[in-house]
Amino acid sequence: MSRILEDATDQITQRYKQGIHSGIDVVKYKNKLCNVLAHSEGIVVWIQTGQKNNKNATGNASYGNCVKIKHKNGMYTLYAHLKTVKVSLNENVKKGQILGYMGNTGNAKGSHLHFEVRNENNLRIDPTPYLEGDFSSTKKITYQVYDNVKNKWLNNITAGQGENIMSYAGNLGHSISGLKIDKRKYRVHDKIKNKWLPWVTGRKGYAGNLGNAIDGLQIENATYRVHLKDGKWLPWVEKADETNQGYAGIYGREIDAIEIK
Repeated sequence: MSRILEDATDQITQRYKQGIHSGIDVVKYKNKLCNVLAHSEGIVVWIQTGQKNNKNATGNASYGNCVKIKHKNGMYTLYAHLKTVKVSLNENVKKGQILGYMGNTGNAKGSHLHFEVRNENNLRIDPTPYLEGDFSSTKKITYQVYDNVKNKWLNNITAGQGENIMSYAGNLGHSISGLKIDKRKYRVHDKIKNKWLPWVTGRKGYAGNLGNAIDGLQIENATYRVHLKDGKWLPWVEKADETNQGYAGIYGREIDAIEIK
């Protein structure tokens, strides 16, 4: 059964990252409408009401009538295009509480629910695993890298530790040729072979060719950055796609440290 629709089985009408889509569009099985429920306990941190259908709407207006909840583990859910909103700002809601009814407000082509999940940094992640499942916190992600000079895997680092010497994986000045990350899908660009290597998920193996320095990195559903062996920290990256902003690194320049928020 659905965690977000009343007495329903989810029917996905548009998936995450289909085009520029930042969430999932859902209706009740067989294209029916119903009440929308809170995925988990939390507090309402934002609502928007009084909206009508407007296919040209952008920004917050594109969500139409909507509710955003911050949950106890720090993650967020957002429920958009509602016909009605049944909760108030700063209200504490329980798991399964009715938030409103599906609608066609904002930038929508028909009545449905647009559902988003965001991590502790308020960055959108794939909502699909949470349609029927519990949250998994990103704060416990650990990762490690392979040091090409010491020829060994370095100690695990826990993401999100803050601004200190242990907030990144690597030894500055030593190129990296391997990477392991918990709970994420990721890949690296091999500087020697000048190509992206296959995607890896979790600790089932590792990304890289040991001995070949990496010069690019992609991690899905994470905020990450890299340090260049001959330079400095590059800007934070919040996505993994085929655009110039969809990876961390500069082709041809070796990476010696990686940090994940």
